[in-house]
Amino acid sequence: MPSPHAAIAPPGYLAGKVIIITGASQGIGLVSAHGFAALGAKVALGARRGEVVEAVAAEIKAAGGKAIGAALDVTEEASVAAFVDKTVSRFGRLDGLFNNAGRDPQEHGGLADISLDEWKAVHAVKIDGTFLCSKYAIPHMLKAGKGSIVNNGSVVSERAPSMVPAPSASQSAITGMTRSMAAAYGHANIRTNMLATGLILTTERVEGYYKDQHDRMKSWCPMQRPGTSEDVAQAAAWLLSDYSSFINGAIIPVDGGHLAGEYRA
Repeated sequence: MPSPHAAIAPPGYLAGKVIIITGASQGIGLVSAHGFAALGAKVALGARRGEVVEAVAAEIKAAGGKAIGAALDVTEEASVAAFVDKTVSRFGRLDGLFNNAGRDPQEHGGLADISLDEWKAVHAVKIDGTFLCSKYAIPHMLKAGKGSIVNNGSVVSERAPSMVPAPSASQSAITGMTRSMAAAYGHANIRTNMLATGLILTTERVEGYYKDQHDRMKSWCPMQRPGTSEDVAQAAAWLLSDYSSFINGAIIPVDGGHLAGEYRA
């Protein structure tokens, strides 16, 4: 896997911006944490494993960046409210929010085969978490007169696999939430967009799951490879930057062409 320290855009791309990243302890969130900080952003890193994001923040600061890390449970309103308040107290404002936290399905099967607990757990992180983090971030962006929210979603909102109904449903909800937020707050110069990611190999667990399926993965993607955390972080950085100032309410595939069609040699 590429290093989480790899550059994702030119220096200064996010200079001075204060950005919250949820799910920042691993994968896309971890790469985004290092990447955004290297681009000049002041980053607030949240994850359930508070000790991990605290260590990541310390590493960023040791490299000359500005960061804080703290425990965050996006499914708990009090935790979200406290985290946003801590961010604004530390950095003085809030410019961006990367709603990256998610939960991989623990059960696979058709809708009738999964438990209600599984259904609720997936939705609590993705739907409730996106709602709560956005709810508490938006007032600070309204005060600042601008802001950018990026919801990390998936192509399963449009092309739903039969064996993961909870993620498909939750991602479809994120699509609707993204568009509603874009319509509601665009007048205040607060933009909301969604990344619809394809197969992204972010952890050893995912790499292991797909270890012997390289030919199958190629058939999913015209670009003939799975995506990386860097691919997603680059797209998120663009949407959080001033270089996407008229992009609002967009659902942007980061899937190597998966939604466009399958590659056939």
